[in-house]
Amino acid sequence: MLARILFVLALILPASVFAQSGTDNPRISDGIAELVYGIYCAQEPERRDPAPDTASGHLNIVPIIPDFQFRQKLVPAEIGIGFGVLATAPLGTIHDPITVTVTHPPYPDSGIEVEQWISDIEDLGPSLMGFSFDTPNELLLGEWTFSAHTLDGEELFHIAFEVVQPELMPQVVSTCLGSFMS
Repeated sequence: MLARILFVLALILPASVFAQSGTDNPRISDGIAELVYGIYCAQEPERRDPAPDTASGHLNIVPIIPDFQFRQKLVPAEIGIGFGVLATAPLGTIHDPITVTVTHPPYPDSGIEVEQWISDIEDLGPSLMGFSFDTPNELLLGEWTFSAHTLDGEELFHIAFEVVQPELMPQVVSTCLGSFMS
């Protein structure tokens, strides 16, 4: 049965999904002690901080670091789904500030393909750099990348996700159904 599902997915999904299995995705520098990636159920934000270089103009700040329930790079395009990384710096290291960059297919209303914000990565615990689908215009199929760079331009990490039709991942959608909805 599993072989049949994989065969059907191979026929439906773009080739870029399978190309991501290479050793360079994710790329992680020595400036990162741990990088966890995957999918989480979006939370209602406790506040919104200004982020002028994002399409929405703000970042959702969540009350707790989310549990990455699915540790994978294949993401369903569905309201209430979040995805991204949790990054921790090596002991005794603080990267502050860093620039986080998310690239994605162009938004239909604005053409925006690159969003950036300032954050930090510390050694005391993981920092969340994620994106949650909050509005229908964000549900863009294709490759989404997340990266972080220091002020000196050092790349700390880079990872590519593939966003696909939600029907291909009903287990993820049903897990998060009823979580954060905007």
